Amino acid sequence: MSQVRQAKRTLYKRFFEDPFVGLWIALFCGITWLLPLRAAQWFGRRIGTLVYCFAWKRNKIALKNMSVGIPEVPVEERRKLVKKMWQHFGMLFAEVAHGDQVLNESKFVNLNWLREARASGKGGFICSAHLGNWEMDVPKMVGNNFQMNPVYRKANNPWLDKLLFDRRRGVKIPKGTLGARLMLETLNKGDFIAILCDQKLREGEEIPFFGKPAMTATAMASLAIKKDVPIFMVKGIRGKDNKYTFTVQERVKIPTGLPVKDAVRETMVYINNLYWDWIRTNPEQYLWVHRRFDKSFYED
Repeated sequence: MSQVRQAKRTLYKRFFEDPFVGLWIALFCGITWLLPLRAAQWFGRRIGTLVYCFAWKRNKIALKNMSVGIPEVPVEERRKLVKKMWQHFGMLFAEVAHGDQVLNESKFVNLNWLREARASGKGGFICSAHLGNWEMDVPKMVGNNFQMNPVYRKANNPWLDKLLFDRRRGVKIPKGTLGARLMLETLNKGDFIAILCDQKLREGEEIPFFGKPAMTATAMASLAIKKDVPIFMVKGIRGKDNKYTFTVQERVKIPTGLPVKDAVRETMVYINNLYWDWIRTNPEQYLWVHRRFDKSFYED
């Protein structure tokens, strides 16, 4: 597995665009920290609406993804969903400063499965998607020093990386060669790895996503089979009252009696199909703005 290539930053981006965006993010974080939770959510929602009005390139990508993800939804309704998506994520980032209160107001389903897996001492994977809320410190609710070590890709903008992502607890596992080694070390210690597998990867294998071939990371399934550790799928969905329900689903059943390569593929097919079910149920809470498929899909 090769090191992940970071996007090249021009002098303009490094010395003007990146700090400019970083300062606005810092201002946003400062305001939401000063506001009570409900006011911060209201403010974040309004900022999300503002972003929607100016992010026309990202909106176009979102609509292309929706054309295969939720083709049964009329085009005009998809446009409304894109706006609701930005509003949701505006609130999500506004809630970061109020993490403890958000957690205290949230509902948790089937946490006992994670506790039992932690007690076994074997470690494993907690797999989610860029849906609803994947940033909350759920381990606090599991207890017993439970820790999710996140696999992540550094943001191209170092200001953004510092302000929003550097606060994550646990061993931060980068994608690439170093990340593969750290994942193995983490599992060997009996710890858990938090991973999101719903975005495009240059490496990996072509596996259907929304029924369309898409490069998909398979390292999680490979290591789960090799180390005989569980994969738990977890989602955190915002309710109408702006409170979350975090649901742990049963351990992913990895096919038996197949060659490892086929078992890995079947496992990731199952996970991608599960993502699709999650997303179709709550499309306004999914981050549609990434180029999930080959770049030619977005050219027209």
